[in-house]
Amino acid sequence: MAEDGDIEFSVAEDRRYTKEHLWLQVIDRDEDEDGNVQTTVKVGVSEYVAAVWGEFIRVTLPNLSALDGFDEGEEKSQEKSGLEGELAAEDILVTLRTADDVVLLDSPFPCGILELNGEVEDSPDMVNSEAYGDGWLMIVRPHEYEEDHFLSPQEYIEFLAESL
Repeated sequence: MAEDGDIEFSVAEDRRYTKEHLWLQVIDRDEDEDGNVQTTVKVGVSEYVAAVWGEFIRVTLPNLSALDGFDEGEEKSQEKSGLEGELAAEDILVTLRTADDVVLLDSPFPCGILELNGEVEDSPDMVNSEAYGDGWLMIVRPHEYEEDHFLSPQEYIEFLAESL
């Protein structure tokens, strides 16, 4: 926080936001021959979270072996789908710990996990200092993704202004 009590943070322009302060960045969108669109989304935490709750000292991502859709014995299935596990809407996406608090952020949609950024568990400061860069949490494939269901950068700023 700034010395005068103001909260300082930035909002990246090239992504969408949830009211739970996650950012969503579409990194790929493919359409198959049947017209079905599969969207790949990188997920991270808004700088606002660290500005309000303080510096994160621990980041815990989902345990893939405990998720539906993960079976160590079915390597072929994983190779075919590319998914490492499934999250339902409102499953815990990430647990963030500060010196004084625990912040639980839920998944904004049902999705398959393509990749976890384990570096943020090893170096939680990345979520504080590089929230819109290397501090991303995971790459997912939502079962349904409608960009309009999430806040634009301007709508997110307005939402934050109303809640402060």
